[in-house]
Amino acid sequence: MTRVLAVTTSMGTKWEAYSQAMLKTVIPEWERCIVDGRKGWSPTLFIESIIDRDAEYIVHVDEDCFVESRNALLELVSFLNENPGIVAAGIPDGGHYYRDHNPAALNLFFVIFRMDSLRTAWKEKERWNTLQFRDEFKKDVLRQCRDLDQNRVQWDEAEPYYPLFWSLLNSGGRFLYLNHTLEEKRWATQVSMPSGKILAEHLWYLRQWFSNDVMPGHNCPNRLRYELLRTRLLKRHRKSIWFKMVLTWMQSKRLARRLFC
Repeated sequence: MTRVLAVTTSMGTKWEAYSQAMLKTVIPEWERCIVDGRKGWSPTLFIESIIDRDAEYIVHVDEDCFVESRNALLELVSFLNENPGIVAAGIPDGGHYYRDHNPAALNLFFVIFRMDSLRTAWKEKERWNTLQFRDEFKKDVLRQCRDLDQNRVQWDEAEPYYPLFWSLLNSGGRFLYLNHTLEEKRWATQVSMPSGKILAEHLWYLRQWFSNDVMPGHNCPNRLRYELLRTRLLKRHRKSIWFKMVLTWMQSKRLARRLFC
């Protein structure tokens, strides 16, 4: 069985428990790791915590990202097993509703990395500040993602984590750029395989999840979006005693970390 570790850099919100419960319920054989992001947060904080773990793949899943389909997740891992030149998979960081930066890089809310390639890139982290985007990096994303919104594309260096992806590409690796659609009821991004199977749903604006403000481009309060997601998850698993037990356990672990760590 392929060894996969799912890691979440968490701010400790209650949505961590829901995200973790979905992982444990949908794909229980995957190991899981929580990195406390309340202090000293950085977008690549998770790497140092997991780089020596025994895994073939690392899946970084934000706490406001909720996996959907076991079959889709297994299909993704199978695709990577069959295509060793693919070193990471995720959605482009530009060219769609929420992101208007560089689509050659991946957004970290849901990314799977090949562990060997991630280790190689991490060893070179002292050189990351010398790495920059190169025009040749455009080719694959433009070939795979023909529906990119060109009005939302900038081939820039907007995010501090981009050098991680430039390092992976410089080493000769390639990315699988996953499909993404906007779910307008919850204003969420749904991530899917090329086959159309949905992998995960990401809600955005986590730091303001409790706010009754309407976020830019939305038509409902931010808090309502999250409550709609919660209602959907509980309805989906309303007959599952296992899910309820796992959710309660994850909530207890989160609260214990907030109180004692």
